Amino acid sequence: MTFVMVAPNGARRTTRDHPAIPVTDEDLIETAVSCYDAGARGLHAHIRTEKQTHLLDVERYETLISKLNERLPNLEVQVTSEAAGVYESDAQINLLSRINAPWVSVAIREIMRSQDLEKLQTFFFRLLNKSRVQFILYDADDLKTLAALIDRSIIQTDVIEVLYVLGRYSANQESTPDQLDPFLDIRDRFKKTYILTREMICAFGKGQIPCLLRAASEGIDLRIGFENGIWLPDGTIAENNAALVSALLQSLPDGTP
Repeated sequence: MTFVMVAPNGARRTTRDHPAIPVTDEDLIETAVSCYDAGARGLHAHIRTEKQTHLLDVERYETLISKLNERLPNLEVQVTSEAAGVYESDAQINLLSRINAPWVSVAIREIMRSQDLEKLQTFFFRLLNKSRVQFILYDADDLKTLAALIDRSIIQTDVIEVLYVLGRYSANQESTPDQLDPFLDIRDRFKKTYILTREMICAFGKGQIPCLLRAASEGIDLRIGFENGIWLPDGTIAENNAALVSALLQSLPDGTP
């Protein structure tokens, strides 16, 4: 069965972009409930300030996780450490070192900025021993970097989780299914040496769902939501995140969970 995660807000879109973007913790929890009811089994969580700007905050995240666990004990909650043009890698490492979270996401190219490898080795060793880590890869070169870090024992793990990001740096952030091909090529070589225990994809723009359907045919898990795109397959704007989740699941051969 295809695993579907919802990314309902991200770091940038606000209620000016869509009124159903959850920008408070309470709205995020209610969105998680509606998306779980629609079939999503994971949540990629961002938190915001009162001005709706991106925030990395240990206490806020831990409180959010606790509340989500009470409402949705079977939902897999992932905390982002995205820089979003606001934070440097030291702040990201500080968050990830302090937070008590079962699952976190780490962008390889962001965490590598201005960091020496010895410091990163210690950081990753501690992080991987307390949390599941999904490595965010914006292109095939990021996957090569991940492989090199494993080869040099900077990252020491037999369990590799990755997120392939399609269209983040394309014109107008529009993704197309063929943007998955470079990842698949490198992935096939990567798998000869390492074990990819969980692969996931997200895609930007109006091509979000077509890209996800292509990835599902390759056995890759899916991340969908207003963080990446607000459009349904017919080009109309979705009413909310749950509508996107429903549209995706209705298009999958294996249907709803």
